Amino acid sequence: TTEIYTLSLHDALPISPNASRRATAAMSGPQLVHLEMDEKDKESLQELQQGMAQAQQEVQMLQAKVQMRESERRRCDLTLHELTDLPETARAYKQVGKMFLMQPLPELTQSLTDKSVNCEKEVAALKEKLTNVVAASEKVEEDFNDFVKSHMVEAPS
Repeated sequence: TTEIYTLSLHDALPISPNASRRATAAMSGPQLVHLEMDEKDKESLQELQQGMAQAQQEVQMLQAKVQMRESERRRCDLTLHELTDLPETARAYKQVGKMFLMQPLPELTQSLTDKSVNCEKEVAALKEKLTNVVAASEKVEEDFNDFVKSHMVEAPS
């Protein structure tokens, strides 16, 4: 049997920030759409909604990882900058958990340099992955919007 369901457009808000701003500006208040769906269509709609939610979570997770790695790299670079003025014989300590262990300055600067380079590589890889995930999430959003448009009906009186 075919039934008519009411779906809030809030459920269909776009994931990407630019599209989200356009959609928010276009909506003056809550809007509802009426969809004509059978059981198979209901399952498809739920899958699309889950796909959108998962894509949004993955985008947010990758953005957080990029931000964390960039922050870590900046911290390493700032520390390296501060260490450049010290003589190689200066006592240096590396934090390990809640304690500090004495470490020769050249070893400490080398480990910070390596960490900074690794963070930079990770950021580049994460940004590439983020680009792919954003493209995939836009595709899921487009599929969702196409589904909604293809199942829309006039509002029942």
